[in-house]
Amino acid sequence: MKRVLIVDGYNIVNSWPELVRLKKRSLQAARDKLVELLANYAAYTGQEVLVVFDAHHVKGALGSQENVNGVTVVFSREAETADQVIERMVGEYVGVPGQEVYVATSDWIEQRIVFGRGAYRIPARELYTRVEEALEKMKEWEREQAPAERMLEERLTERVRRLLDALRRRK
Repeated sequence: MKRVLIVDGYNIVNSWPELVRLKKRSLQAARDKLVELLANYAAYTGQEVLVVFDAHHVKGALGSQENVNGVTVVFSREAETADQVIERMVGEYVGVPGQEVYVATSDWIEQRIVFGRGAYRIPARELYTRVEEALEKMKEWEREQAPAERMLEERLTERVRRLLDALRRRK
């Protein structure tokens, strides 16, 4: 079963302690950190992750969509809220055979709307817990790897090792 996670960007930025602190210094830094965390989470879980940010108060905003390290980052257009974009996305993704759609937001009204349209809802705190657990499991896996398995030299075949050694000696 393919899972799609749609994240209400600013709702999460305003809910996670680390991002709230970052936002005080720079909203861009908080957005970037959220995307970084979600990229790691997506890589670990194999989920398709989309994060939606409001730009409805930005004069002339045309809306945008780009892929950042495997996460689709979407900005709404002028006069269009992130909630509207999320609801439209839910409509596009729900009903696709073999696919489950999750929306991460703590906005109670938005949770009810997306649930009514067939998506599952994940409160910001629960997503935070899931992301933290995934990151911890990734770190644990990395610690468990034998140092030799992490070093490129130990993974080279004898033939490649001889070729590289010959290249090194030419200098």
